[in-house]
Amino acid sequence: MHCRIFRVCLLLCCLGTALADNSREIISAAEIEREKPASLMELLRKRGGLGDSSGALSLRGVPKIALYVDGFSRGGAVTELEKIKPQDVATIEIIRGAASNRYGADALGGAIIIATLQAKPQWELGLVQGYDSLDSHYSRAIGSGAVGGIDVRASFEDSLSNLWMVQRDNSPLLSMAQTQDSWFAKRGGDIKSSYRNDWLTVGAELNYLEQTRNYGRPNNYNEYTTVRPKLFSEMRFGELKLNGKLMYEDNRTDVFRDVGGTQDLALYMQGPETENSVNLEVQADYRNFNAGLVYAVSQATIEQRLAGNGQRLFAMDSTVDRIGLFGGYGLDFWDDWHLDASGRYDQYDYSGISIYDVGLDSREPDAFKKAFNPKLALSWKTLPWLTLRSSAATGFMPPDPATLYFRQTRPNYVVLPNPTLKPEQSTTLDFGSEVSWQGGKAELTWFYTRWTDKMESLVTSGTPNIKQTVNLGASESKGLELSVNQSLLDALNLALNYTLTTTKITESLNSLYIGNELAFQPRHRLNAVLTYTGIPDLTTRLNLHHESEQYMDFRNLSRDANGYAWLNKAYTTLDFLVTKKIGIDKHSVNLTLAVNNLLDNRFEKSLFQSDPGRIVRGEIGVNF
Repeated sequence: MHCRIFRVCLLLCCLGTALADNSREIISAAEIEREKPASLMELLRKRGGLGDSSGALSLRGVPKIALYVDGFSRGGAVTELEKIKPQDVATIEIIRGAASNRYGADALGGAIIIATLQAKPQWELGLVQGYDSLDSHYSRAIGSGAVGGIDVRASFEDSLSNLWMVQRDNSPLLSMAQTQDSWFAKRGGDIKSSYRNDWLTVGAELNYLEQTRNYGRPNNYNEYTTVRPKLFSEMRFGELKLNGKLMYEDNRTDVFRDVGGTQDLALYMQGPETENSVNLEVQADYRNFNAGLVYAVSQATIEQRLAGNGQRLFAMDSTVDRIGLFGGYGLDFWDDWHLDASGRYDQYDYSGISIYDVGLDSREPDAFKKAFNPKLALSWKTLPWLTLRSSAATGFMPPDPATLYFRQTRPNYVVLPNPTLKPEQSTTLDFGSEVSWQGGKAELTWFYTRWTDKMESLVTSGTPNIKQTVNLGASESKGLELSVNQSLLDALNLALNYTLTTTKITESLNSLYIGNELAFQPRHRLNAVLTYTGIPDLTTRLNLHHESEQYMDFRNLSRDANGYAWLNKAYTTLDFLVTKKIGIDKHSVNLTLAVNNLLDNRFEKSLFQSDPGRIVRGEIGVNF
């Protein structure tokens, strides 16, 4: 490990003047307000290199992205992003390239950092109602004000999404076959309060969320409940800023069941599954220096029982203690140079892992895993219109207890444990340049990531389908990313981003995988957005999105021996949006008409999903 870090740092020091930090993109609340997305994933899919790798967020061909919300990790799943209302977001920061130096194990390919809107003293009330052509709908209410010198903000939502997953005709996963329309319901709210003076800010927050996902099968659905209280504080003493955050989280999946309705495909087990965690982060900032401590403990319980008679089939209890220490320093020199040096030490302790399987109780030995991930970056303002930048960093991803020991046996679907999994490690290099001119700018970045002991989930079709996470071997992802923003006329703007990504498995225990591409990583991804704002308080936008074909597993087969398709074809979509703001005294009404997939282009999205086609959405928002 130390040799790997030394080689990265040595390479960085030899690169000379072409170095700078990897690109960061900030999306403001005002920009989200202009784009009026129904969800944050709809917003982020239009950003360069960012995609959905079979349910996991990915950047530049790397399917390990950290999602942080108000200072705490939420993993990297799209489902976590869907829990956040667009109207609650203050900023979204997209960090491309390895970010484990600050955000830990989930950030091999980058990070998405979301800050939500905090309580304000102004009295405001906003109501939002949206509908679409699939009979989906969402209702949101946001209010803020001050009570006795304490600022308060409350936000609530109730929504229903129909056909949130559509069965593809040629799915290789028979166990996922649907017999009816699927739907996804969500309801919950957030309440925040804060107190501020010249040197101190303290506050509290409570999040509550209920979700129900029906998977298109009779009696086959999950019911999720999340309760998340938080405390936060910030103290300011001149140039020194100290902040601390504490969060308790209770996640529960109350039911997972299917008691019939499809011959030979019945998912006959039910939960519950629970996870309780405590997270603490403290951080100090002084001038160009920052340092902090992250501590978390998670306790998880999984139970599987027959839906018919309650017979116990499998159970697992586990505890993971995690501690992280991070620090960084930024230095300006020679007027136009900037150096960033940072790193993070992570330690994971696995304890209390007990298994009940096939009538036998067992206890796994405690395990200990650790890693240190540095990052160095250097930028040079070469000319008034040209900046060169790049970075080098390492990443680390340990397996979780569920991946190591969880087993699931159904008539047509089997999940196998793998207690021999090794941690995944990565090295990332970025080289970039930014050119600006009157009315526009362009960025070009070359990126490279190499993994050792890459962890991936392998799925084989048949009866039953079998899924297991394995160390695939050594892999690499490299490519180019281009973004251009240009004002064409006073009221017309073109924003374009294109990502070329090539991936390759370079070493593997299975020789059939060597030389193949990674799954769910398109070689070409393009977004082109044309925005017109020539009419006061009216915005019109066209968004073109293209992704090239992508394999769905690591054999890189178009079809397997049974004739099932494992290759998603290329697709292109065109989205249209028009928004109008009407001001009435101090109040306003916002009207939105959106047509996603305007050309009704049907395409496959994953192993068992296809796009629902053209969707027309209308939204009205009223602000008092």
